[in-house]
Amino acid sequence: MKCYRWAIPLVAAATFALFTVYVHAQYETATQANGLNGLALAPADISLGQATRGVVFKTAAINSDGTVANCFRCVKVSTIHLGTGQYQIAFDENVQATNGWSRWVQPDTLGIGSENAWCNTADRFSDTSAIYVNCQHEGGSGSMGNSVPVDTSFFIFVAR
Repeated sequence: MKCYRWAIPLVAAATFALFTVYVHAQYETATQANGLNGLALAPADISLGQATRGVVFKTAAINSDGTVANCFRCVKVSTIHLGTGQYQIAFDENVQATNGWSRWVQPDTLGIGSENAWCNTADRFSDTSAIYVNCQHEGGSGSMGNSVPVDTSFFIFVAR
C-alpha cells in the first residue's frame, strides 16, 4: 500500500484540473451563445410582472408639436412635447412595461405623404401612467448613419 501514496495527490490534482477546464469550457460556451461575437451580455434581463398578449387597449394620434390629434384612453392635458423629438404621452392608468404593457410607435403624417423618422418608447421616469417617446431621423452633419432628433407626428399603440 505504501507504494501508492503518491497516487492520491496525483488523482486529486488531475480531478481539480479537469473540473477547472470543464467549468471554463461551460462558461465560454454560455458566453458565446448569449453574446454578440463571443462578448458576454450584461446581466440585465427583465421579468415582466404581467403577460403581454397583444390586445390594444389605448391609442393616440400625436401631432409633431405634441398636441393630441385624437386618442382613446389618453390624458390630453398631460400629453406634452418635451423637446425636439421628445414626447410624453399620458394615459389613464399605469402603462409601465414591467406591468405587461407593450408599446409601439408608427411615425405618420396623419394625412397624405410619408414621414422619414423612427421612434422608440420607454417608461416615463416621473409618471407611471405616461410613456416617453423619442423620435429620430437619419442625417445631420458628419458621416452618414448619424441620427438626429426630429419632431414628427405619429400613432402610438399600447397593448397588453
